[in-house]
Amino acid sequence: MQRGQDARLMPLVLATLADAGLEFIALDRIAATTGPGSFTGIRIGLAAARGMGLAAAKPVIGIDRFSIYQTVAAAQPLLIVLESRRAELFVQYNRDTPHMWTREQIADFLTNNPTVKLAGDSALQFFPGTEIMPLPQSEVIVCATLAAQADAANPAFLPRPFYLRAPDVTMARQA
Repeated sequence: MQRGQDARLMPLVLATLADAGLEFIALDRIAATTGPGSFTGIRIGLAAARGMGLAAAKPVIGIDRFSIYQTVAAAQPLLIVLESRRAELFVQYNRDTPHMWTREQIADFLTNNPTVKLAGDSALQFFPGTEIMPLPQSEVIVCATLAAQADAANPAFLPRPFYLRAPDVTMARQA
């Protein structure tokens, strides 16, 4: 969603629980992606997950989106390319430090590294013709699977925002 996550998230969660015939108390833990992504979307998702975890007395597990796509990492070398809604995309090569690169930087990288395979929500959209490694299931299901396997006591899985860039903030004009 481009906008409106704050209004849609909890009704969607409640509808999903109702469809499954479950209540919050039946959950073992709450999972949320930590980013990278939009500043507001990450904050809304993590705040909702923490609130649900607190209300249900359940641990909240944070999973970064690169880890989700690393599940196809048997195909090395792997470049993960994620949408950022900016000129630059979120990228991670193998398990190196993530960056933000323009499409041109990614194309140059792929030209100079022809054995690299791509994964990520923007891989096919922006780089057709390159070998894409799809997730075996939806990003949501892979995230839930990783969260189910995570050690809730491990600080690596704390539900903290994962940003690759500072937020764009503008002050309201004075009237």
